[in-house]
Amino acid sequence: MPKDRDDQDRVLADRLLNYADAIVAVSFVGVSGLGIAMTDPEARASVARGADWIVGANIIVGFALSVLLYYLRRWEMDLRAHAPLSEKSRVYSGRLHVARFVVVWFAVVQSILLMWAIR
Repeated sequence: MPKDRDDQDRVLADRLLNYADAIVAVSFVGVSGLGIAMTDPEARASVARGADWIVGANIIVGFALSVLLYYLRRWEMDLRAHAPLSEKSRVYSGRLHVARFVVVWFAVVQSILLMWAIR
């Protein structure tokens, strides 16, 4: 396999990891913004009326982000298939993948608890 192709695959795989990290950051920042908005009494009253819809939307978004994370990981591993990883790298990569899911679902659960608390 030409060296250029290996480099291109590695660069694209690294870009997919950056996208996965961005998805995790956006989910956490989104719920943090919701929490900050709840400090305003008027915003809290408005959101309380639509809390059920917000909870449902957050669960749907959590599933959508999980599907995106799954496919980004799958594509990344496909691009890295020709490059052997050490056992340590493989273990840490898997743990990092699970940690991304944990952060996304932590944000979803946090938003659900926030909506439950204001009702």
